[in-house]
Amino acid sequence: MRYLYILIICVFVAVSTLYADTVLMKDKARVKGLVVDEYSDRITLNTVDGERTIFRKDIDKIEYDTPEQNFMQLGKAYELKEWYDKAAFYYKKAMELNPDYKEARESYLACHAKIWRQEERMTKKELERRSMVMEWRRDRNVKEKPMPKDKMELLRNTLGMSLSEQDGIFTIVDIRPYYSADKAGIREGDTLAGIWGKLIRYRDTKDVIEELLGPKYSEVRVLIERDVVIPIETPSGNLYKDLGITLAFEYEGLMIKDAAADKPGSLYGLAKGDYVLAVDNNVARYLPFDSIISIINSSGNNKDVVFSIRRSVNLRREGGL
Repeated sequence: MRYLYILIICVFVAVSTLYADTVLMKDKARVKGLVVDEYSDRITLNTVDGERTIFRKDIDKIEYDTPEQNFMQLGKAYELKEWYDKAAFYYKKAMELNPDYKEARESYLACHAKIWRQEERMTKKELERRSMVMEWRRDRNVKEKPMPKDKMELLRNTLGMSLSEQDGIFTIVDIRPYYSADKAGIREGDTLAGIWGKLIRYRDTKDVIEELLGPKYSEVRVLIERDVVIPIETPSGNLYKDLGITLAFEYEGLMIKDAAADKPGSLYGLAKGDYVLAVDNNVARYLPFDSIISIINSSGNNKDVVFSIRRSVNLRREGGL
């Protein structure tokens, strides 16, 4: 009984240390937890009572545990105002404090891409304005503006894929052979989870497509999610070893550090650098490493084992605006 009491105290101390983020609500309430997912209109907060969804409209401010996370918040605030130069400044500050902070690096790159797009639009608008003035001076006739191209069709011609949205989830459909999405290994049915390291669930479809489009030959980095199903031909008590993969926890979650080319893990679609979101529907981020290995090995007597993964993919724009 005494050892159980000590264990409970240790768990309490560990949980108290873990939940270091504070969400300050507009009604003056303070909610302690760990921000595990951030979307455009809400966050997912892991608390002692489990996961809780909080909408941004109800949040006054989020105070993070580390200085680099607070710099990230400043960057996001300026990015929402479309002050991309200031946003990039604070993202860079976050990177200087933590060179391994992937979200800061992705946001910094995304801001520079948006600055480029802003300058391009300004140049394009100025050219259009001059062209209209010259035409007006030339013939003094009011001309009808051409209809804008369908953005989804433009996306298909630019990256070689289309999107379908349902309940805030964007599914990739209609992959065109030999285009960028096809070359990068994206498949029909994959979920488009993020752009430049930021999760896009619940965002407006037009905004998502606009961010995917861009100048010809430029690149955009996306996050895709899929279930990788690995059939089990022979029952095994050490399936983890047989799969030929090496797992390790990183800052962002459970990562595949290596995948042997001739082993089932790689042959059926797992790759080095993938993040494992779940194994057989068991969410990885809340499980100890030993428990994850046990789940994999316990699948050795089943027909298959399913890895839900998130992968970062660079896409080159074939066409452009």
